[in-house]
Amino acid sequence: MEKRIKETRKFILLETFLLCISIILLITFICFKKLNTNNVEKKNLLTQEYEQRKQVLAEKENELKLVDKESENYKDVKTRINETKDEYFKLLSKIEKDIKENKTNKKIAYLTFDDGPYYNTYKVLDILDKYNVKATFFTTTINGQYCYDNKSYNCYKLYKEYIKRGHTIANHTYTHAIRKGLYESTESFMKAVKDQENHVKEQTDGYITNILRFPGGSSTARELKSSIINELRKEKYGWVDWNGADGDGGKLSSEDEAWNYFKNTINEKIEVILYHDYSRYTTNLLPQMIEYLESNNYILLPLFYESVMVNK
Repeated sequence: MEKRIKETRKFILLETFLLCISIILLITFICFKKLNTNNVEKKNLLTQEYEQRKQVLAEKENELKLVDKESENYKDVKTRINETKDEYFKLLSKIEKDIKENKTNKKIAYLTFDDGPYYNTYKVLDILDKYNVKATFFTTTINGQYCYDNKSYNCYKLYKEYIKRGHTIANHTYTHAIRKGLYESTESFMKAVKDQENHVKEQTDGYITNILRFPGGSSTARELKSSIINELRKEKYGWVDWNGADGDGGKLSSEDEAWNYFKNTINEKIEVILYHDYSRYTTNLLPQMIEYLESNNYILLPLFYESVMVNK
């Protein structure tokens, strides 16, 4: 009996062992199958992702080709713009010559604004836009980065605004320090010219200035004038004073005074008119002055290097 019980126990143990082995094999099989299924799914996902990335890469390559093509077209556009500008300046030079020789009854007024940019410059620009008039802005950095008339606003933004609205940027030296070293020597003056030139390039992504106005006018340079002009010629700069103004750089007491000052100075066939874009008198009277000039047969234009009014 005892022997039978022992045999029975062995049999049960064997069966249990075999059952455990079967269970382990079954679990292993299931896991392997699941792993294999996961690998297949993962492979499919990776294949799908690869195809998607391949498609994106192809699209980016096409975009790059389009950009390269546009770059080539842009180079052509820049060339055409420069050619058009050259033709434009040649035409203006001819008009100036005809005016000088009394071959036409037309006249020219070059509107110029000194000492900016200012926050008030936006008002000036808006008025010019309204009348579709382009002007020349003789810029300086004497006022620093933030507008002298609005310390919370960065006035450097105006450099690109000048270009965006089609105006000419000119050089009025970096410091404008008439009584604080600008006219100490030819070297100090030319440094202020080059500093402003570089500043304009930096703020406009490369705009080239080639017209200068002496702070205070060329006579302010006194005995240095001849030496400075020689250096300006070496740097391919032209310089210009003015023959018309509204007196806004002085001590005006009223708009009437500014208006009378303006009318009394407009008597040449080709006028370079001096304004300051900080002046409220100029800002208020500018529409009236533009209308006055146009009604008196003046064409209103921005200065250009080749102009007879620019000394070279």
